[in-house]
Amino acid sequence: MTLSLSSKKIGIVANLSKAGAHELLAKLKEWLAKRDVPVMDSTVHPVEDMIEACSLIVCLGGDGTLLSVAGHFKEKSVPILGVNLGSLGFLTEVKETEVFEELNTYLADQYTTEDRLMLSCRARSEKHHKERRFVALNDVVISREGLTRLLRVEINVSGEKLTAFRGDGIIVSTPTGSTAYSLSAGGAVVHPRIEALMITAICPHASALRSIAVGADEKVTVKIRTDRGEDRALLTADGQENLEIDDSYSIEITRANHMLKLFKSSKRSYFATLRENFKFPE
Repeated sequence: MTLSLSSKKIGIVANLSKAGAHELLAKLKEWLAKRDVPVMDSTVHPVEDMIEACSLIVCLGGDGTLLSVAGHFKEKSVPILGVNLGSLGFLTEVKETEVFEELNTYLADQYTTEDRLMLSCRARSEKHHKERRFVALNDVVISREGLTRLLRVEINVSGEKLTAFRGDGIIVSTPTGSTAYSLSAGGAVVHPRIEALMITAICPHASALRSIAVGADEKVTVKIRTDRGEDRALLTADGQENLEIDDSYSIEITRANHMLKLFKSSKRSYFATLRENFKFPE
């Protein structure tokens, strides 16, 4: 069903540490007001309230800004439009000079979105009587912290042992996150329409160990073992939230129950974004 302009409310999340963010936020609010489109923005409203009330979220900043917003999508999912105020991003495909044209496509119901797989992570320790849950669009990373020596990482996939190795940690990523830390650690670039989870070791001592893709419906369970009782590892979700863990924790990672709806640029495709970011020869 097509929404009327009066029923379209737009939320704007601005990373005000970025050059030009203040100015663009003001211009967007003025531009939308002239079209009688209600607006909520992050200088006044919490992100959670905007997700509940708005039909579109616009992120002004970079990929990190969009990831910080994605972590607030617990159940409800509305389209999210990423506007990059620096160099072109993988998630923030729209440039500052293009945002008004893209918003016109939204108001005219001529825009497209792409569903992106998200991760759900549960970290549980019976010893400490603690449980934390995270959602992530890019990845969940478990890495050694501080002066901790190499970790022994044990990985099971849906109850079956996959591997155990010594190294600096492990990355479990979505296809969206395959161009981030996973790629730096030797993982492949995976198209976002492929539903899979990528498991990539960080500096494994066993040099034969390679990144592996498993089905998106699998459950990846990670346990760590340390040489000393005081050793710790750090669990991070999209680099936004973190939890210090010891070897009493069990980490379960599955696909989330919801997808993130990413507003697609009308100017460039996924492959064009890859070419521009990685400087592929043409």
